[in-house]
Amino acid sequence: MRAGLLNEMIKIQKPVEVETKYSGKVTEYQDYIMTKASVEHLSGRRTVSAGEIINDYSVRFKIRIYHKISPDMIIIHSGMKYRIQDINPERSKQSITITAEVINE
Repeated sequence: MRAGLLNEMIKIQKPVEVETKYSGKVTEYQDYIMTKASVEHLSGRRTVSAGEIINDYSVRFKIRIYHKISPDMIIIHSGMKYRIQDINPERSKQSITITAEVINE
C-alpha cells in the first residue's frame, strides 16, 4: 500500500445499544476510529421517490489492513454518512477495500 494515496480523513463509527429512559433499547453510533483513506467515487444516480429527490451513490474507501472493520459500522466522510456494503481485505497490498453507499436521511 502506498501511504501517499491515503490523503482523506474518515471516521468509522460502530453501533452500540443504548437503553432509553423507558427501558427500551435503541441503536446509536459511537466513534470507533479516525484514519486516513483513499476515496474513489464509483457511481451515482438521482431518483425521485414519494415526491422526494434522492441522491444515491457509491464510494470505495481503501484503508490500512490493521483496522478491525465489520459490515454493521458506518463511515463518515466530508459530512456524509455511508453504509458499508462490502469489505475486501487485500493481504498482498496490506489494505482493506470498503465499498459503501450514502445514507439518505
